[in-house]
Amino acid sequence: MVFELHYFIAWFLFWTLGWLGIYYFLPKERTNYERNYIFVSIYFLVISIIMILYFKDIIFEVYKYLNFFSVILIVLLLIFNFLSYRFANKYLIKPAEKLLKYADNYYLHLDKRYIISKSFDILFQQILIIALVFLLRNNGLNLLWISILFAIMFGIGHIPALKVDRSLFGLVIFVASLLSSFLFPYLIITFKYGFVYTYMAHWLFYTNTGVLFWIIENFKSKMK
Repeated sequence: MVFELHYFIAWFLFWTLGWLGIYYFLPKERTNYERNYIFVSIYFLVISIIMILYFKDIIFEVYKYLNFFSVILIVLLLIFNFLSYRFANKYLIKPAEKLLKYADNYYLHLDKRYIISKSFDILFQQILIIALVFLLRNNGLNLLWISILFAIMFGIGHIPALKVDRSLFGLVIFVASLLSSFLFPYLIITFKYGFVYTYMAHWLFYTNTGVLFWIIENFKSKMK
């Protein structure tokens, strides 16, 4: 445990650099996922590369499954995400008033630039998740306890989602985060492409939650 203590400290520092950096330390205008999507993408990509190198002895199991198949899966999901945004913007009425109210909730806007920046944000998050799963497993925790710890972390981290429109929509996001806390460790530990599946699930959820929001708002407007 003492030997790997520096990994846990580094994990926390990377988390701080990524999340607090993008939301608190850097100027808000600079970290806009839409207008400054290139900067946000590079920011998370650089941190992700550093993490991959630092945790290489912890997450080495992942490297041997990085192949053409995993790349194809990611590319197909990228195409799907762009098509879902295009479909929503073309066939759904933009809930402009609600989007103005939740201007900082970029995933609700269905801006294609967000797909790019968020993909690197999720890459950063998934490397953190994978590294922590393996660190906890290597230090004797079983899958159940790893999932419980993730449920606590994910639950606390997604409490702000409950404020979105103060409706069932926010609750869906919160519950989904709790479910993923059990699903992600299971997939990562059990399946050889588990890291790819979790990345895809995470990406698919964030980039298409906004589509669901638009559908709900369109339904509400028709019911009035």
